[in-house]
Amino acid sequence: AEKSPTQPGELKKPRASATEGLSSDTSRAETAIVQQDAKSQAADQSELRQSVMFESLAQMNKLIALGVPSLALSLLDEEQNKYRQFSPDWYSFEYKRILLLAALDQWQALIDRAQWVLETADPRRHITEKIRLWFETQQAIAELQLRKSELALQHLQQLMWASRPEHRDPSLPPLWRQLVIRAYLQMERYDDARRALVRYGQEYSLNKDDIDWVLLQAQVLMRTARPQQAAELLKQIEAEDAIDVEALLHIAQLQSNPKLASKINQQMRKELDGQVLGLSSRWAKSYVAYTASKILKDEAAQVLNLEAMLSLDLKYPVFEDNHQVTADDLWALYNKQGLIIANDAGLLFGNDAQWQALSDKLMKKDPNQALALNAALVLHGDGFMAYEKQHQTIVEILEKRKNGLELINQLYLHSSKVADVAVLPDEVRYRLVDYALSEGDYYEAATIMKTLQEPPEGKTLFDWRMRKARVLILQGEYKQSEDLIRNTFAQKKSITRAELDRFIQVVFDFQTVQQHEQALNLFRLISFEGLDEKLKREIYFWRAESYFALKNYDRSALNYLESAQAVTDGENDLWAQAARFKAGNALMMAEIYDDAEKVYKDLLAITDSDSRKALIEQNLQKIRLLKSAAQNKSES
Repeated sequence: AEKSPTQPGELKKPRASATEGLSSDTSRAETAIVQQDAKSQAADQSELRQSVMFESLAQMNKLIALGVPSLALSLLDEEQNKYRQFSPDWYSFEYKRILLLAALDQWQALIDRAQWVLETADPRRHITEKIRLWFETQQAIAELQLRKSELALQHLQQLMWASRPEHRDPSLPPLWRQLVIRAYLQMERYDDARRALVRYGQEYSLNKDDIDWVLLQAQVLMRTARPQQAAELLKQIEAEDAIDVEALLHIAQLQSNPKLASKINQQMRKELDGQVLGLSSRWAKSYVAYTASKILKDEAAQVLNLEAMLSLDLKYPVFEDNHQVTADDLWALYNKQGLIIANDAGLLFGNDAQWQALSDKLMKKDPNQALALNAALVLHGDGFMAYEKQHQTIVEILEKRKNGLELINQLYLHSSKVADVAVLPDEVRYRLVDYALSEGDYYEAATIMKTLQEPPEGKTLFDWRMRKARVLILQGEYKQSEDLIRNTFAQKKSITRAELDRFIQVVFDFQTVQQHEQALNLFRLISFEGLDEKLKREIYFWRAESYFALKNYDRSALNYLESAQAVTDGENDLWAQAARFKAGNALMMAEIYDDAEKVYKDLLAITDSDSRKALIEQNLQKIRLLKSAAQNKSES
């Protein structure tokens, strides 16, 4: 459940971010600015006709709502090019482009595209001052997202001071003021943020129904030692599933009344332990528990919560930088715990044998203490990279944790402790390659792979070469990958089931990139002798898939049928039914109609699924038509 891409709300950006100008009511007001101003400057009224554009824009909105903004962006150029550049319809699509780039976190692309519009549009004919101000506002928002705080602040100050009042839509000045406050927070200029907040309250009404604005106020109050005021403000928000509001309220309460730490910590643990939560919810509750555990000086709980947060694959942070944790925080806690363990045992730096002996002892009874002890040694010994065995122990312990590879990745690639991945011990880099492959980060996997030589002969050689084969596939070097696998098999008399599983994953990669000839060549390296029945039917099935992709339909049908009957007494189970259905389709494509008809009729007699029966009936009807057409053709 933790990694499920269907968790509700996980594709949204957090409320507390500088995206209001793109996604809130303010943006709808800005849409009106762009559309109305573009229309008012059009010389040809025929440009204002109802067209397919409106349907297309609505479809793009649906794609955004479905969480596939990349698809919408890929369709945008084709639709936009139907209209004259800088016409009202063209601007409608250009506005949508900015929304899509923001949804995709392509902030620099957003800045560049807006700059292109501003530099290309003729100010006398193509763009009004209101439209110009809108695009410049989007650039400032993107600059904040890229942490270019000073540049964004300068941009916003120019918008406020240099633009003429008659050119500003009423929605823009308050938005600029809010963005200025965000810039001050990013720059840790908290007193300036507080003054800007007070000034905003003097010039504009404070809308307590705007959750983003209330959260911003609360953060300023908390950063200027007013947590009680922040808590009172946050209590006024009425929103369902507002995890950021709930978490920030708890943090404000902890700041104003540290005595609540034990109660809040127990509440968070109850909500975290054994519960199915979305990633953002789990991170936020862990952060509150971490904050409480710091007040309670419970270092074990701090480690538990830090590990939980760092190991989550969270695309968007729940909060801005004011409330974040890093891998360095976790290293520091490991170090603190490890030094206590070492001191209690009377260990001295320089006597690595004693440290190793205690580590071996702790590995059997308390791996967490072994982890902390080894972390303390690598952080204080002869150099962070000088202790390969200790790093190997650390990653072996972490790898057994839930999302352990993610945690290893955070500690070694997102920490100030490591300046160059090439100097990391081999065992660490092996895990980092595994993590990069599991996350589809093929460039990073290839980069790390290049820093490694093959391990010595032994248990890791086969696994390492399968990793390398996968990277070669992902780089498009198919022949080199196949040759590496063949050479590896030639050097081994037998392979284990675990090695076979890793090998089959490489073959799947060949199939994924439509290299089916290589996939079939590699499947032929496997001897069926000694394989269990379930594995046999899987291999038959995937071989059939490759034959079908190569339009070798008769061999495809043969392998599907072999798959269907590979398991004793399993010829009628769901797997076998699916394989037989695919076999019938392959026989039909091979124009072997009589056999296809028999396969489908036999399958019809044993299937319980009404939908499958309907498909079989349709295919039987299709076969009858094809047989009739073939017979008529032969007679003529």
